[in-house]
Amino acid sequence: MTKKHLRWIGILLLVAIALYLPRVLSNEEGRGTVTVEEGFAFHLTDPITRIEVHDVAEDALIHLERGQPEWTVDGYRIDQEKVDGLLALLPDLSSVDLVARNPANHEAFGVAETSGRRIDVYTEGGGPYSFYLGNRDPASGTYYVRASGDDIVYRLENDAAGHLSRDRDGWRMRLIAALEVDRVREIVIRRPEREMVIRREGDAWMFDGVPADSATMDRLVQLLPAVTASGFPTDAEAAAADFENADIEIDVFAEGGSDVTGRELVLGLIFLLDEEEGDWILRTVDGDEVYRLPAYVVTRLAPEPDDLIPE
Repeated sequence: MTKKHLRWIGILLLVAIALYLPRVLSNEEGRGTVTVEEGFAFHLTDPITRIEVHDVAEDALIHLERGQPEWTVDGYRIDQEKVDGLLALLPDLSSVDLVARNPANHEAFGVAETSGRRIDVYTEGGGPYSFYLGNRDPASGTYYVRASGDDIVYRLENDAAGHLSRDRDGWRMRLIAALEVDRVREIVIRRPEREMVIRREGDAWMFDGVPADSATMDRLVQLLPAVTASGFPTDAEAAAADFENADIEIDVFAEGGSDVTGRELVLGLIFLLDEEEGDWILRTVDGDEVYRLPAYVVTRLAPEPDDLIPE
């Protein structure tokens, strides 16, 4: 074998290595990887402790963090079922559906460094492990994805992409309270002009010494197992809300407790009417998070005195 043959063999070997050797991006602990090896692959071995979604174009950050005992989103209560769904999928993402190699296409697919959405994941072993999550392909319902430091764009078919595309409110817990209706014994509704006390006596609800309207009470009681927000005010709206001057207050008492009345406060709600939006802002008496409820729900939770009197 001549030197010329050996030289060509060496060149072919270098080309083969360049084409087929995986390109691996990992931290020094080696506990997670983002690779491009005949496709996109995002693999984590250690438990996830934090997920950050950076919307570069909007200069916005959504911060999901594991706490003790529960996760939060930007410090707010989070819908744990949604987090569990993401955590079940995120540590093992892969795709071989190549879409583009040219970085000139990054902007169009929503995976550019200057305008894309970067996902940074931290684990007990280190991080960040990062990739770019781009636009949704309307034809297939999949999302475009690119590993940080690599130009190749892939189409990712995985529900994790949908989870990571939520805004902050999409992550937040909308359930305000969940009560055992059978335990509820008294409901107090306060408006600036009047306080109304509704008590359960046996199977009947009593108001002003007479049975309360059954249809009105059915509509009220049906909400108590899952009092659920329709949305959330902005941070500025929540900060400006003056709950010291409430439009409506509701206290729900259950049988039990250690005070002399033999009852226990299981839910206290404070409401403010948002005339501009046409709905209501509220919070619990022992909580800091502020929610929105539509007017028809508040009408059911806090009926007017005339609606409690049977016809």
